[in-house]
Amino acid sequence: MRRTRILSALVLLLALLSMLALAACTSGNLGSEEIAFVRDGNLWTIDPNGANIFEAEAQSTPVLGYGLSPDHQLFVFRTLDSTFAKTPAGAHLAINPITGLVGDVPSTLNTVGIDGGSPIPIILSSPTLSHSNAWWSPNNNRLLYREGASSTLASPDLVTWVISQNDQPVGIARKFLPNSFSIPSISADSLTAIGNSSQGIFTTTLAGTNFTFVQRGALSGHSLPASMERVLWQPAHQHPSILYAITSNTPINSQISFDLILRTANGQTRVLANCACRQFAWSPDGNRVLYSTSQGYTILNIQDGTHVSFETEHEAVPYWSPDSRALLLDGLHTLTLIHVADGHTQVILSDGHAPVMTDEPLPNAAAFLQPLGNSLWNADSQRFVLVTRGRTLWQGQQLSSGNGLYTVSLNEQDEPQGLPTLVDGNVHDTQPGWSYEDPNTSFLF
Repeated sequence: MRRTRILSALVLLLALLSMLALAACTSGNLGSEEIAFVRDGNLWTIDPNGANIFEAEAQSTPVLGYGLSPDHQLFVFRTLDSTFAKTPAGAHLAINPITGLVGDVPSTLNTVGIDGGSPIPIILSSPTLSHSNAWWSPNNNRLLYREGASSTLASPDLVTWVISQNDQPVGIARKFLPNSFSIPSISADSLTAIGNSSQGIFTTTLAGTNFTFVQRGALSGHSLPASMERVLWQPAHQHPSILYAITSNTPINSQISFDLILRTANGQTRVLANCACRQFAWSPDGNRVLYSTSQGYTILNIQDGTHVSFETEHEAVPYWSPDSRALLLDGLHTLTLIHVADGHTQVILSDGHAPVMTDEPLPNAAAFLQPLGNSLWNADSQRFVLVTRGRTLWQGQQLSSGNGLYTVSLNEQDEPQGLPTLVDGNVHDTQPGWSYEDPNTSFLF
């Protein structure tokens, strides 16, 4: 019986891989030019000029979220468990109004080619087992996600961090990483993950082997509020440093404060900033750190210590341009473009209402947050995509085409060039993505 099951699994694997290969050969794929989005629970792609709209994946239960692979050829996507979908909780999911993200719920994870085809279920769903979205490793072939029994989602100690191959169905060859307070960070070479536990900061291979402590002993104040509980590999560096936070002994304006710590590859540490921080992340080039406070946002150059600070809509979602020269802050009422060199801010899209300038309380340590899987930016750093969500004032003037999915081009000075281009006028488009988002550069939501 066991041999029969193994042979059946192998046959299934070969069949699914063959279908995926056939799907990748279909016409119409523009590579990194395809824009992805979710509409009415299904996953779609479209050309930047509005042509070739394509339903890449339609499921009987809603697509909750997805991630573009770094090479822009594959999707990983999460769909709601069919049994859970019929429950009151499944019918009334809490959805982030800006990102469209849904938290950990009973769901299945699948991969499929950007041109569609038959999905490969990398893990099957269960009405009693919750999953997060999955995040790609930089080399395209591994996926990291969180798994936990739905009845015990009360502590980071009660969930499991899992690594799966993107082409291995139904949990074949998946590996488990050691327990971590927060999402493990994957290095730029896709060889190592780093995490944080009550025993200290540790590294491990993506297979969960070669467990090594970088620093022994619990970090000061850990576990922290969930949005601050991170240990992040420095992107785009051959010998990367790590970035993390500890509690500070000096409150700031009666608020809890943190020290942002940079630890180099040779073990040297220094305090980059003392702040009443709410979030922090790297820039794609690994030379800057973005952090937010109740006063606004700061971009800190770790090489010379210079920084620029600015205030714009709070709780906005930051998206770094791939070349690290610009930053988009996607808020509930505004979309703001920031020039990183001088911190100049420009509200380019709004709904005419006052932007939100206050913050929600910091999430507790047991909150299950997740980074973004996709960026609004094209890989060329000169174009980005947006959905209006009722924000139809473009630099103070009404968009004649109204709500929808648009692209924006920048000139050589990184200023918007002309009016946005309407790509799709459907008001139900959400979760737009034009390129892969490295979790090390994303805030948590």
